[in-house]
Amino acid sequence: MVVRSPEAPGGGESDAHPADGGLVLPGDVESVGRYLDAAKADSTRRAYEADFRAWADWCAQRGFTPLPAADAAVAAYLAVLGDAGASPRTIARRLSGIGHAHREAGHPSPSEHPGTREVLRGIRRAAARTGRRPKKARALDTQTIRALVEDLPDGVAGLRDRALILTSFALGLRASDACGLDVTDLAPAGHGGLDVTVRFSKTDQEGAGEVLALAPGVRVQTCPVRALQAWVDAAGLECGPLFRSVGRGATPRIGSTRMARSSVRLVLLRAAEHAGVPLEGLSPHSLRRSFATEGYKAGVSERELARTGRWASVTTLRGYDASSRWAAPASARLGL
Repeated sequence: MVVRSPEAPGGGESDAHPADGGLVLPGDVESVGRYLDAAKADSTRRAYEADFRAWADWCAQRGFTPLPAADAAVAAYLAVLGDAGASPRTIARRLSGIGHAHREAGHPSPSEHPGTREVLRGIRRAAARTGRRPKKARALDTQTIRALVEDLPDGVAGLRDRALILTSFALGLRASDACGLDVTDLAPAGHGGLDVTVRFSKTDQEGAGEVLALAPGVRVQTCPVRALQAWVDAAGLECGPLFRSVGRGATPRIGSTRMARSSVRLVLLRAAEHAGVPLEGLSPHSLRRSFATEGYKAGVSERELARTGRWASVTTLRGYDASSRWAAPASARLGL
């Protein structure tokens, strides 16, 4: 990684050389690199690395230099991905990975070139014209959420799955949010509820944190507060990760590390299959979308939905609602 020192008063730059009478030491460069790495979430860094490897492999086949890359080569790569059927979202992510590697190495990013952006815009329009739309996770109604958890198998694993599904739905959590919770992030609050601290999230990489109110449910079997307490008690948890693996056997072994986000999908699909709920369009994000949809149906204010779900944009929040277009459609009031 090349670290460029700050610009001198005259506008020039220097690479680890004296600037303004000072000297950037090797230890300083190492520290800067460490903090640059910390600026990106681990998952984002891994995705960028995978995207750049794919780009480098393609360049090796075509005889191009991957870094620094020619703008025409990047545009051709995007077009090849589009012709191969890759989604516009995947192609845009690949371009972001290429751009990130260039910025890290001190080169101009091909992702900012007008021609490259125009190719990406054309790929999106072509996909839209052929009827291709970004897939959205299927929203579930509250009755279906109840079905997912009311007939879970007995045992510690079932208690964990119930707590995970109910808490994720009740607070609109992403899979990464749920997996990032610690036991100490739960604190008793008024009215029998819990204060749940989400210390980091996709939109809060700097860890400002947000305390969310988890209210008790009206049914014992589907109360998220009771479900969490039952899981914590059964697993004997006092600190560390809240949601963990549970081994098989007469005396299941409780893992010590965090549950992987991919495991959240398996938990949800397993519960759906057991309850006879269709698997089509079902993913961990379904619980977050269900939170928004059912919240709108119940008359929860957009302000409260956005605060709990930590949506910065109400427009984005409305995109998660799968029910409101038929709540009071304008077309029904036109006297036709």
